[in-house]
Amino acid sequence: MSDELKTLIDGVQKAVQENRTNFESQLQEVKKFGQVSADTAEKTARIEQDIAGLVQSIQEVKKAQLAQAEQSQPDALTIEQKTAKSALFKTMQGMALNDAETKALNTLTNPDGGYLTSADMSGRIIQRIRDNSPIRRYANVKTTGKSTVKGIVNNGRNGYTWGYQGATVADSTTKKFGEWQIDVKDLIAYPTATTQMLEDADYDIEAMIVDDATMGFSEGEAYGFLLGDGVLQPRGLMTVATAYTGDNTRAWGTVQKFKTGANGAFATNPNGGDVFIDASASLRAAYRAGAIWGMNRFTFAAATKLKNSDGDYIWQPSWNLTQTPFGSICGIPIDQSFDHMADVANDSLSIFVGNLNQAYQIIDRRGILVIRDNVTTPGKVKWYFTKRTGGDVVNSEAVRFIEFKA
Repeated sequence: MSDELKTLIDGVQKAVQENRTNFESQLQEVKKFGQVSADTAEKTARIEQDIAGLVQSIQEVKKAQLAQAEQSQPDALTIEQKTAKSALFKTMQGMALNDAETKALNTLTNPDGGYLTSADMSGRIIQRIRDNSPIRRYANVKTTGKSTVKGIVNNGRNGYTWGYQGATVADSTTKKFGEWQIDVKDLIAYPTATTQMLEDADYDIEAMIVDDATMGFSEGEAYGFLLGDGVLQPRGLMTVATAYTGDNTRAWGTVQKFKTGANGAFATNPNGGDVFIDASASLRAAYRAGAIWGMNRFTFAAATKLKNSDGDYIWQPSWNLTQTPFGSICGIPIDQSFDHMADVANDSLSIFVGNLNQAYQIIDRRGILVIRDNVTTPGKVKWYFTKRTGGDVVNSEAVRFIEFKA
């Protein structure tokens, strides 16, 4: 662990302890004066902002370390892939290709026009999206050449009855099958460069193209897989129908949610953490394995000071950066990098718990398409990147939501 990372982690632990001590002061003020003083409330807000900032810094350091490790990987491209990659970027510059490069580029031609990126470039774009799009890190991802993918839902069991040999037995109920379908959507990035920049021999074209496309794809996926409306975007995890009823009575495709017991807040300690216990305990054992808590860093900061009915803090720190990088609640690791999750507010769905590999399906159509455009805007060259991807909740029993409601 680097010294920078250790310093940040120590800072989070210190801030969490300060937050808990300050929260105890709040409880004493309420008992004595019936309310929390303005100074104490202001201090609480400052500490939680500090925790959120430190957590974000840890995320940035981890991303930088991953990027550095990626750059140090040896070049494993074949001769054909290197030729295709060179041809692709010469095309981006508007340069003429030799026969070998033309042949190599033709192997990447897409029937719809434009070119599919080389295996090397596609791989790095997708990897860097994983670092920034939280749902993709946990969901089930399938690559396909189709625009629509369907699957089966086994939502029943063959009926049975007890009896004895020779007895008359009525027909038992028959199991039922359902079907899920995900349509692939177009995710688009449109980076631009001036012709003067492209003519500069020292300019790193690949870095510019990959970084711009990655940023656009990363932001689009992070939003779409969480909050997409399912029309021109994936259907986001947090946009599905919800209900308070359990698995045995709730309609399939509807996610169960649990109230915190207070509008726009957690319930007052010592019951503040009980909602985490209720939500996680409601998951069947098959879904608890591989489950995570998902929230943004501001919600995480507020959760670190909560207690259960026994007066114990529910958040347990564990700075193992490969397994439980931001600790755990009820033995389930926390990922607080879901920046598009709602902040705590009245009736907000700001936390989920579950196994996203079981709950959410991502469909990627093969290849990333790029079209060079040096005509639309004189003096500028644009690259039209499109990545066809879709997503939806396919198992609504594998995840639970927490709602900030009385």
